Amino acid sequence: MIQWTAELLLVNNNYKSCSFLRFPLRRHPHILTANPANVQHILKTRFDIYQKTTSFRATHQELYRDNLFLAEGGQQRWRKLRQLFGHQVNSRSFLKYAMLVTENEVSNRLLPFLISNTAIVVDLHDILRRFTYDVVFRMVLGHDLAYLSNNFPQTKFADSFEYAKELSWMRLFSLTWKAKRFLNMGSEKRLGLEISEMREFLRQIMRRKKEAGRRLLDQNINDNDDFISGLLLMNNNNDQRDDDDEEILIDASINLILAGVETLLAALKWFFLSVSRNPNVEDKIVKEVKDERKDIRDMIYTHASIFESMRLYPPVPLGGLEATQDDVLPDGTNVNMGTTVIFHTYAMGRSPELWGNDWPEFRPERWLKRTEENHETFLARDSYTYPVFHGGPRICLGKEIALAQIKTVATAILRRFHMVPAMEEKDYEPLYSSPSSDGFLVKVVHRN
Repeated sequence: MIQWTAELLLVNNNYKSCSFLRFPLRRHPHILTANPANVQHILKTRFDIYQKTTSFRATHQELYRDNLFLAEGGQQRWRKLRQLFGHQVNSRSFLKYAMLVTENEVSNRLLPFLISNTAIVVDLHDILRRFTYDVVFRMVLGHDLAYLSNNFPQTKFADSFEYAKELSWMRLFSLTWKAKRFLNMGSEKRLGLEISEMREFLRQIMRRKKEAGRRLLDQNINDNDDFISGLLLMNNNNDQRDDDDEEILIDASINLILAGVETLLAALKWFFLSVSRNPNVEDKIVKEVKDERKDIRDMIYTHASIFESMRLYPPVPLGGLEATQDDVLPDGTNVNMGTTVIFHTYAMGRSPELWGNDWPEFRPERWLKRTEENHETFLARDSYTYPVFHGGPRICLGKEIALAQIKTVATAILRRFHMVPAMEEKDYEPLYSSPSSDGFLVKVVHRN
């Protein structure tokens, strides 16, 4: 689906215009665009009239509830949630805590695990999946899942979460899901069970945190660094202890876990795949990360390599929004009220008009420029040519944390290990359509 729609846009030279997807029983076709001007229009200029699609909100309501992920951008509730989440995500204490968690998980779990599994074939996707859930859960809830260990424990919450996401997505292509939900049968019965188990697991964590937080408050100690503890502390300081807050915090946790896991896991997986296929790039990264004079913030080539990887393999390849009133896109395309406009991030990263005829090459140098003093600096692109982190009022709140985490993991692994793919190259590309169900087999080789 992703590759096919990208070809629909690019093979027909539709970079500046749009393509249309028509579906049975749908009044309006979906509009596909890879034009930065159109992307800026729907994400920023007319942000107020483009919302999450009606079908997406209906099919994902049970999973995400009316939290930040589904709340409409023009509504007061969305703005309030955005402000609340943004304040917490960008607080100095949370940023520090997030990086301490990441460094701790890398040093105490990820690297020892790889050391104990060198010279054998392992599934890097499963390793990074376990690592990512451990990191994100500690960031959001201060709770250690301990998924990444040599005995490979069951990943019950992660399994339930991924089943629930998959079953919610399947609703978009089903004509019978509402009837099955009413009858509580088949996939709808399973979806309800998976969501109930997830929420109960989070509810028990939340109640333990509330009690611990109140004990600390009674002692005038504000030792609350994870995301939810910060929100609980604000509520306690405001004397807000409504039981409904618990469900709101569970909703927030699910939304944050989704955003954190999907971005971090996909970005890391495709970064290591891209680097393993390009030994010249890998050599340059290794040279940079082994330079003891450089702080991680000074590793410009590694930073560029991460952006180049996400150009070719964006963590979220498509973004769809629905027009709440009639509109006209900058390229002249008429948009009727109720029409879904899809900006195709995956196709944009493969557009010769945006990236040149060498777009298929994994070339981090396209993100670098020389200053007058002959120093290399990072050449950023605007959020609408490169909408990997969205743009406008909806821009990703955790962008800087995610980039710092990806760089921390990438430098730690590549400094010590070389990942040798144990799969045929032709098997890589189909993984993109279903990264959660397919592995990435590699042989871990210790560097001299």
